[in-house]
Amino acid sequence: MAVVLGSGGHTAEMMSLLRDTDPRRYIHRTYIISSGDSLSAGKASDIERIIQSKRRRTQEPTQAGEMDPVTGVWDVKVVPRARRIHQPLWTAPFSSMWCFIGCLQALREMAQASKVTPFEYPDVVITNGPATAVMVILAATSLKFFGVAPVSKMKIIYVESWARVKTLSLSGKLLLRLRVCDRFLVQWEALARNINGSGTKKVDWVGFLVE
Repeated sequence: MAVVLGSGGHTAEMMSLLRDTDPRRYIHRTYIISSGDSLSAGKASDIERIIQSKRRRTQEPTQAGEMDPVTGVWDVKVVPRARRIHQPLWTAPFSSMWCFIGCLQALREMAQASKVTPFEYPDVVITNGPATAVMVILAATSLKFFGVAPVSKMKIIYVESWARVKTLSLSGKLLLRLRVCDRFLVQWEALARNINGSGTKKVDWVGFLVE
């Protein structure tokens, strides 16, 4: 399982989203963060503390890269940031491309280092909207499109932020238009109605996913 963490509220929501994750089902969990995001790097350990607490007697989670017979293993991958705060818009395509290349490399490294089966890609990629997530999703889609990764792997689950009540975020709008997500979840019924209308079901509403 690959999880994309973003700064601020994105990571806080992801901690809540993953609270009931069974580490026995997802033996190898990788958290993808942007370069310079030390906050999310620390939050990955906090997420693991929540996940592992249901299966371990000790309060402290295992260290990154440490294999445990009960809770499996987790690690962190760092990719270039897609766009920095106050970065000039004309430079964004270049930093985004650099991020995309970094995401391709990170996903390949994840497969090579898989503790499940050698060279096995993650079953799912879970994200809730940071800009880097778009590059991760495009990288995963590209690897499957060109036959590098099996199409059965890296299923994309996108969860729109709880803060998006009536309209999608920029990341959400882009990903929905590209139709690259296997599941696109929103947390407000009104938002789902606005998007789906009376036509084809584009997004799913299953209630609030964060506490």
